[in-house]
Amino acid sequence: MLFTSEFVDGKWSEGKPMAFNSPEYSVGHASLSADGNTMYFASDMPGGFGSIDIYKVTRSGDTWSEPMNLGSKINTEGREMFPFIDHNEKVLFFSSDGHYGLGGLDLFMSSVSSNSFGTPRNMGFPINGSHDDFAMIIDKTFTKGYFSSNRPDGHGDDDIYSFKMLKSFCKPLKGTAK
Repeated sequence: MLFTSEFVDGKWSEGKPMAFNSPEYSVGHASLSADGNTMYFASDMPGGFGSIDIYKVTRSGDTWSEPMNLGSKINTEGREMFPFIDHNEKVLFFSSDGHYGLGGLDLFMSSVSSNSFGTPRNMGFPINGSHDDFAMIIDKTFTKGYFSSNRPDGHGDDDIYSFKMLKSFCKPLKGTAK
């Protein structure tokens, strides 16, 4: 379930459940835009494309819109989870096991323009590996960030890893796949 709360006079108000919460399905993994007016989240609510999809809601005053599914370019028959929108709302990062990947959940990025999303790009190795890689955040300068993974070299089941950007995320590949 997702809740809203306001920080007023040095205190957080009591949380109010979002109108689209339901005991019939789960909602979670919320990512709020820098201006606080757009929220992305993951849910298995009915009417989606797969197991878990990513949705978006926008705020007008104290009211949030109805959830909008991000569509088949982002969502697959698999699990799309852990959305994170960058500071400028130009790039959506998320995890998926439905898009082509290296194994388990992989991290992807998609360009954002208004309500349109570009083709998701796998962030590749060493960010992704054969285990679950998820819940990425990146600073507003796109130079450093964090993500979680259950890769075997960690100290527990899910660990947090930091990274620094040295090069572009994606490199064009040419060749023949056999």
